[in-house]
Amino acid sequence: MSRQPRRSATRPKPTHTPVAELAAAVAPSVLHAVLNEHGRLGPALLKALGERGTTSGKDRFWIARSLGALFRWWGWIEPLHLRRVEEQLLLAWLLDSSEVGAMARVWANRIGRHPDRLVPVGDAPSWTGRAEGLKRWALGRPVNADPWRLFPAWLRDNLPVPPGDATPKARRLDFLAALQARTPLWVAVRGKEEKTVWSELRDADIKPWVHRRITTAAKLPVETDLTALGAFRAGYLVAHDITAQAVAIVCDPDPGERWWDVNAEYGLNALHLAALMAGKGVVVGTFEQERKRQATALRLRENSFRNITTKVWDGRHPAGKPASYDGVLVDAISSGVGAWRRNPDARWTTRAEQITELAARQLQLLEVASRGVRPGGTLVYTVSTVTRSETFGVVHAFLKSHPEYTLQPFPHPLEDATTGGTLQLWPQLHDGDARFIARLTRATTPTPEATFGGPHP
Repeated sequence: MSRQPRRSATRPKPTHTPVAELAAAVAPSVLHAVLNEHGRLGPALLKALGERGTTSGKDRFWIARSLGALFRWWGWIEPLHLRRVEEQLLLAWLLDSSEVGAMARVWANRIGRHPDRLVPVGDAPSWTGRAEGLKRWALGRPVNADPWRLFPAWLRDNLPVPPGDATPKARRLDFLAALQARTPLWVAVRGKEEKTVWSELRDADIKPWVHRRITTAAKLPVETDLTALGAFRAGYLVAHDITAQAVAIVCDPDPGERWWDVNAEYGLNALHLAALMAGKGVVVGTFEQERKRQATALRLRENSFRNITTKVWDGRHPAGKPASYDGVLVDAISSGVGAWRRNPDARWTTRAEQITELAARQLQLLEVASRGVRPGGTLVYTVSTVTRSETFGVVHAFLKSHPEYTLQPFPHPLEDATTGGTLQLWPQLHDGDARFIARLTRATTPTPEATFGGPHP
């Protein structure tokens, strides 16, 4: 029997003109949908491509990457008033990438720039290097390369100072630089021995960088095509950001316990909880819509764990009997600042007034979810953001009105350290999305007043 050729696990780079031309054709409508109608890149791109016929997954990947770069650097590009979309796409690519590439060459030829004279600065080690790339493009015209122009104005007032030894200004700029980097590809093993999976990847010429503290997590080359990997198709390898993987570890569930994953969209937290519980006990994942519940339930069936159940939840009462869960996880919808390098368009769709509205919704969700925790049980709150009002502000407000809860110190999941019950993870320090996590415990007997012992921003 002849052996079938093995499918490459690395996404092939575009080598022909039509992909670059298609990106330029759909860019104006996608820009309008996001910047003027506050839509999202993914749905807007799918709609624009759907109107132009069928495209391959490979082509969609590269078009999405080029448009993602455009939104990431739009704050520098828009003031230049470039007349042609090819100019916008080319400049974004040069700011975002470490090589010119075939698509950029097509755009350069379309606008009369010699491709061999282009200088990509995507791997520049500092803001100064990126700014030089912008100035080089402008050919002597004045430019404003202020990093804050790449983000909405409200971020400056809502951003706490990250940890570190440098000046506060330098630490904040380091955080902004991390948001401008391309997203790393983190994966996790669920339901199989991790060493076996890592060996399978190495056999497929994929070199996993295994996290030193979380051995079930690894970072893969960003061009890896997960759908070409048998472990991914079989369901025991999933794409899961490293800081998101830290959440279930902070929950620290024991086999046989009963946990409630309040906002179980995509099912990754529920799956991680089930794995940490060795498939014993129950994980209840709840959803606002039946459509999302059904889609997640189908994905979860691909894995070997059978202790996860899914249901639609009305958001007003605990899912099940009150005070019946050993632990409740609240992964709340947020401004999503922490995932802006993953979703660069999102920075232009969130308005300042929404931060306060989101914090109020998060507090309400936390209050309802807390009723499901048994005395002595655990309540974990997490959001993929860094704004004060959505992180420490929500936890502080909750503790003031719920004296039966206190912060519970826990080991730092990614470092050799211990927390006071709250933790802010940063992309420039942990190579993942920015994420806030708080762990609280419910008293076994009534407590006269709340305490808030964690660090303040």
